[in-house]
Amino acid sequence: MLRAALIGFALVLGLGLSAQAKTAWQVDPARSDVAFEYVKDGDPTEGTFRKFTGKGVFDAAAPEEARFELQIQSSSIDLYDTLASAFATSAEWFDSKNHPDIIYVLRDLKAVGGEKYLAIGSITIRGKEQPLRSELNLVVSGDGATAKGTLTIRRNDFLLGVGPSAAFVEIGPDVQVRFSLVARPDRF
Repeated sequence: MLRAALIGFALVLGLGLSAQAKTAWQVDPARSDVAFEYVKDGDPTEGTFRKFTGKGVFDAAAPEEARFELQIQSSSIDLYDTLASAFATSAEWFDSKNHPDIIYVLRDLKAVGGEKYLAIGSITIRGKEQPLRSELNLVVSGDGATAKGTLTIRRNDFLLGVGPSAAFVEIGPDVQVRFSLVARPDRF
């Protein structure tokens, strides 16, 4: 009986120790930023998304097991112009009424060296999912983590800006997304 109790205790202790290495993370939107650059009528232009949430799991000893999901409210787009921002949520662009969220899902994280990682996942915009690979810098400390990087979205892959509005404004085919996501840990 004592032997069974000791084995059970050792098993629970072992599970507890391995669970401590794996940490759940919650993005802090107030300290994070999802912005983008694009070309409008030949000029570089910027915008940002104001509302998003993110959560995931990361273990520094096994980054390939990392999982993460970021949900961005498409209606929170801010092009620093009220009319342009409202138009960007229309059916020809993000179609926010029918597709309220842009969803990024991380499926694999490969260590490249130092604080650099290759993130492999997918992004869904307007209900259309596309694979996505990007490099990022990830700094993890006991009280937080920061992931920073850039990635390119080809807007035509998601039918963004396809329709009659294209006759009034010329938008370049690529959008450069810059992100700086600050997260706090929630231990399992």
